[in-house]
Amino acid sequence: MNRNFVTRTLIVAGFAAAAAALTGATAASAGTTPTVYASHGAVYVKQAGHATRLTQDEVSKQPVLSPDATQIAYVHNDTVWVMNLDGSQQHQVSDRTGRKPAWDASGVRITYTATSCTGAPGTFRTGVDGGAASEVVAPAACVSQDAPLVGYITG
Repeated sequence: MNRNFVTRTLIVAGFAAAAAALTGATAASAGTTPTVYASHGAVYVKQAGHATRLTQDEVSKQPVLSPDATQIAYVHNDTVWVMNLDGSQQHQVSDRTGRKPAWDASGVRITYTATSCTGAPGTFRTGVDGGAASEVVAPAACVSQDAPLVGYITG
């Protein structure tokens, strides 16, 4: 079989991303990569010209699509959360307040910015499943120390 036949077959079958990989194109250039964004505190995904609201409250921001475009990391009520692209499986992954989530290339870990042991911003890393203490990445002076505990005052 030639490459053009296989590419056309994959596209007709609905596998545009696989066809893009075969031809060396990116999923974005094939027009299949969704867009995620926040508006008025809610996270949305836009696919094929249609936007869908994924979060129900108005305390979410900074959504970032995973490298494989199947999950979204975002800040919810000042902590880092992850959900599937369809909005399901929303769960907290950071163990402290944080901002600016970013996926690693493998899509298995997320880094984010939070207060470090020096009191200045630092970089922390956590897995996409959550439930474990975040690893201190920077500053170097804090790497061997426990991350500062976070307390909340409710009133």
